[in-house]
Amino acid sequence: MNRTFIIIGLLLFIQYTGFSQQPGIITLDECQQKAVENFPTNKQLGLNQTKHKLLIENIKKNYLPTLNFNSQISYQSDVTKVPSVPVPGFSMPSLSNDWYKFNLDIDQLIWDGGLTKKQQALENYDYKISDQSVKVKSYQLKQQVNVLYFNMLFLKENIDVLHILIDDLNARIKDADAALQNGMLLQSDVNVLKVNKKQAEQQLIEKQEDLKGLMGAMQELTHLKISSADQLQAPEIKINSYQYVNNRPAYRLLSLQQNKFDALKSLTAAKRMPVFKAFGQAGYGKPGYDMLNPDFDDYYMVGIRLHWNIYDWGHVKHEKAILNVQRAIVKTEKQTFDQNLKADLQQRRAGIQKFEKLLTTDREILDLQKSVVETANHKLKNGTITPTNYLIELNKQIRAQLNMEAHKLQLIFAKYQYVTAIGNL
Repeated sequence: MNRTFIIIGLLLFIQYTGFSQQPGIITLDECQQKAVENFPTNKQLGLNQTKHKLLIENIKKNYLPTLNFNSQISYQSDVTKVPSVPVPGFSMPSLSNDWYKFNLDIDQLIWDGGLTKKQQALENYDYKISDQSVKVKSYQLKQQVNVLYFNMLFLKENIDVLHILIDDLNARIKDADAALQNGMLLQSDVNVLKVNKKQAEQQLIEKQEDLKGLMGAMQELTHLKISSADQLQAPEIKINSYQYVNNRPAYRLLSLQQNKFDALKSLTAAKRMPVFKAFGQAGYGKPGYDMLNPDFDDYYMVGIRLHWNIYDWGHVKHEKAILNVQRAIVKTEKQTFDQNLKADLQQRRAGIQKFEKLLTTDREILDLQKSVVETANHKLKNGTITPTNYLIELNKQIRAQLNMEAHKLQLIFAKYQYVTAIGNL
């Protein structure tokens, strides 16, 4: 098989579901799930949820009263003086230069123009974006597992084909050695066959070592014990419709980012709304609210406060304009995503059709080769051909069978490429 099938599939995703039912059998779905379970980044889902709950609790505390204690001790170089009035028996009190204030201030939000609710909405989108980012990484992990899984199946097919090729060359070398002894061939002719056999054995070693590396990588990701590629079960998949959809996690992430910009615009608008607060102050100091009382005294005040930024020099307007531009940028990214995906799906669908047609010819070739083997079997029984000749034809039948099985696997691979490209996990 072509080496390109060993490295193809860097954007492969997964649709197949089902668990292994027999001891020792490992399925693609099982590898996917085990890989996700052992994926350290997947733990961020729980951490994101904890962080989200804490942030929402903090935002909701905007509705709770704020309580502050303030104190101040000061000495003034001068104080307000009231001119003395010449009234017998009356003296105008004077203010002390040293002042003492110990205040307890309380503020209670009455209405903030929806600012707190907008902050909660924004945090909800931040939480969804964080979770979706983890899902994108998990999706990429599944893609990696898919590539490893199918590459192991491809290598197994390669190894089987090489074994058949080596057996075929051994049969030919045996015949060539006999012909050499009879003077019908030269030693150089025999050496050509032996060189081809050595090259096939080299390729076999290469594929076997590559397979060991892939098995080791799969075991590292999944923590499954894989001792042989024979444990891997080729998955099955069926595509019911080729109607265009885009369920990719990365595409969903772009949509969430668009929604976040909408939430930011609402939050920005809420900053211009008036804010009403109830306030109160209780204190003890010298002087108190009665400035002419020279003694320490307690005091209190309650009321309602209004804050309204009636003119911000266009700051909010410019913020909204910036957010509109950022949202438009994300929209173009989504459009590019769709365009590239549609083009990619055209190629993937063509690949599916190609392997479906190849399988049709594979069946025809196999049927024809079976008839050749049947004829060779009769000739062998009649002694008109040697066992080696019969073995060569039989090996051709086996090779045709293996080619058909390889194309079946490639068809499954192509279908997985299609369904995973559109995000149907």
